[in-house]
Amino acid sequence: MNISLNWLKEFVSLSNISSEEIKDRLTAHTVEVEKIIKQKEQYQNIVVAEILEIKKHPQADKLQLVLVDAGEKENLKVVCGAFNISCGQLVPLAKIGAILPNGLEIKKAEIRGEESNGMLCAEDELGLGSNHDGIMILSSQAKKGELLADYLELNEVVLEIDNKSISNRPDLWSHYGIARELAILFNKKLDDYSTKEIKIKKDNKKEKTKLEVKIEVKNLCQKYLALKIENIKIEDSPKWLKNRLTSLGVKPINNIVDITNYIMFETGQPLHAFDGENIKKIIIKKATKNEKIMGLDEGEKKLEEDDLVISSDKETIAIAGVIGAKNSQINNTTSTIIIESANFDAVSVRKTAQRLNTRTDAAMRFEKGLDPNLCKIAINKAGEMIKKISPSANFNHEIIETGDFVEENKIITLDLDWADKLIGQKIDRKEIKKILESLGLKIEKNKNLKKNEDKSWAEEWDIKIPSWRTKDLSIKEDLIEEIIRIYGYDNIKSSSPKGEIIPPEKDKELELIKKIKKILALSYKMNEVYNYSFVSEEQLLKLNLDPKTYLQLLNPLSTQHTLLRQTMTTHLLSNVKTNQAKYNKIALFEIGNVFLNISGDLNKDETLLNNLPYQEKKIGLILAENTNEKFKNLKNIIFNAIEEISEGAELKFLPTESIIDWADQNEKCLLMLNDKEIGFLATISKEVLNKNGIKKEVSALEISLKSLLSALSNLETKQYQEIPKFPPINRDLAFVIDEKIFYNDIRQEIKDFNPLIKRVDLFDVYSGKNLEANKKSLAFHVIYQSGEKTLTNESVDKIEAELIKLLESKFNAQIRNF
Repeated sequence: MNISLNWLKEFVSLSNISSEEIKDRLTAHTVEVEKIIKQKEQYQNIVVAEILEIKKHPQADKLQLVLVDAGEKENLKVVCGAFNISCGQLVPLAKIGAILPNGLEIKKAEIRGEESNGMLCAEDELGLGSNHDGIMILSSQAKKGELLADYLELNEVVLEIDNKSISNRPDLWSHYGIARELAILFNKKLDDYSTKEIKIKKDNKKEKTKLEVKIEVKNLCQKYLALKIENIKIEDSPKWLKNRLTSLGVKPINNIVDITNYIMFETGQPLHAFDGENIKKIIIKKATKNEKIMGLDEGEKKLEEDDLVISSDKETIAIAGVIGAKNSQINNTTSTIIIESANFDAVSVRKTAQRLNTRTDAAMRFEKGLDPNLCKIAINKAGEMIKKISPSANFNHEIIETGDFVEENKIITLDLDWADKLIGQKIDRKEIKKILESLGLKIEKNKNLKKNEDKSWAEEWDIKIPSWRTKDLSIKEDLIEEIIRIYGYDNIKSSSPKGEIIPPEKDKELELIKKIKKILALSYKMNEVYNYSFVSEEQLLKLNLDPKTYLQLLNPLSTQHTLLRQTMTTHLLSNVKTNQAKYNKIALFEIGNVFLNISGDLNKDETLLNNLPYQEKKIGLILAENTNEKFKNLKNIIFNAIEEISEGAELKFLPTESIIDWADQNEKCLLMLNDKEIGFLATISKEVLNKNGIKKEVSALEISLKSLLSALSNLETKQYQEIPKFPPINRDLAFVIDEKIFYNDIRQEIKDFNPLIKRVDLFDVYSGKNLEANKKSLAFHVIYQSGEKTLTNESVDKIEAELIKLLESKFNAQIRNF
């Protein structure tokens, strides 16, 4: 959007303020000014020239050779295609190097064999009108060699404003709106925008031709005003009006159309002028299906039933808020006009304009949501200007005003203590009051409410919003934004936030899962898998599991996903089958939920009457190899992993007689940590492996994450201990015992025997040659150490002898001597 500084100065005094300062102040506080355009610079190298001689072009019938005097030492020869010129006339000449407003750069050229040193310009080529019938003829008062900009007084300075920065501010789409902002920013007085009421000459004869207006779609048109004016003379606008429009990049058309454009740019309210000779009635309604009209832009518009149109009693004459139809266009023969000033629904206008790809200046304003009060102001201004520019015009008809618009009395309550907190500092109340009132806001009530704990009084203001700001000021935060932007963002002191930073509560389960994944994946090269929580009856039967005890889905994804799993082994075994042909060793783990057919802790709905089925997270591991070492290897993996997770706690493996339906009965055990059962480890039986088509030896284990967390939480916190000052003594003992005795029982007995025994590690298990049937050998590293003195071999020998005697007595253990 372009804004003329000279135009702004009609409403607010900006003397001694540079255009750069205005640009910077507006950009910092209100809108983004992209650049400053000096109109005179757009017409550089375009001068007034006198035609001295006109000759026919020897090589082209439609061209002429024109010799012109541009006030230079030598006359210039120009090739011209227009025939409305004659010798002695003064015309605009674009010299070599000139760039026309439409972007055309003038260069020295040879046209059909003749040299051309410039270009004689038509009105539209200079952006001074729409006439392209011939070269623009200047008055005799122009001087040869004079810059065209000086002769036409094209000395405007224009601010180019980014449209996006004012999308939410319909009041800024006008010169008066920007002037209102500048008056605030520079603390200047804003002149009232006043218009004179149109005086109507009563003529009873005219009652017969009285215009009728009907709004059929009142929700899309809050207000509609129409003024019929007769005895109009259509002609060119006066020079000052043309210059004003030209400075904004708008081509002058004729006096009536130019007035409607002028008022739109000045007030923000679009107007439209119809040729009113044959219009007896105006109807605001929806378009009919497949209706088409020819627009003023010469383009055919195909309408839809949701489009709002302006219709006469005969045909559609405009698309409401977007563009007029060619059938009601003002032309040189028009003598009666109808001026329309209306307020159309913003959403309706935008949808229609977007769909038709017709974003006119009027549409861009309507789609922002204009103040309905502008309608009366704009139509009065139109009557005032028409009366001045076309004195012969007859005002014999009253302004017709219709619509359901009722002005809103919009009040926003502002708590000043709250405002201080949001802004981050306290702004003087007088300053806030001055800012709000300068914006046109009125402080209706000033209330003191006793609400603070320190018995201080909190202050609240009820603020009335003016009609031109009701679209963008709707909540108290909007008022804070207005206060800050006028006060100045740079005037807000920067400071660090004073809020206490409280770290989020740690999720122990999530931390444990991350730790487990890291150990299994990095230390033991196991691969993590993600499987569905759903299983099929076929999978369960192949594991000797009863599908009837499982939860059934009402809407399963497929026949392969009809039940909710209760064990991780189901899918892990399927993973082994899928990958067994590709790998000699398969080591997988998964952490996920299992679901049991019992009531859980989570409520199903807000009634709190029913609970969801029980569910918990489990860790599943599976190891598949071509050897029979898989049970021992998986046992070592989980033992070392738990020791690392628990920072030294030992996992115990206890025999179990409980039935694990898919397990080999000779290789299964419970996992115990801190005397708490956390899971199980077992080898999958040959029968189950065959059912599932598995050709490798497979062991699997499952751990309850909930039980593991509980066991870990009950472990004593490790305390710092000094590094022992005295060296340890290491002894190895090997015992032959009955194979039914568990190593852990003997190990624990050794460890608890004497406080000087600090550590006991099993390093060898043997059965076979040189041993009796049903016997096995267990070999232990036993470490002795004192924190008070250096131990001697004699003292250790004494303890060892007593230990051997105890084990012989309790376990019938014999020292291995081979």
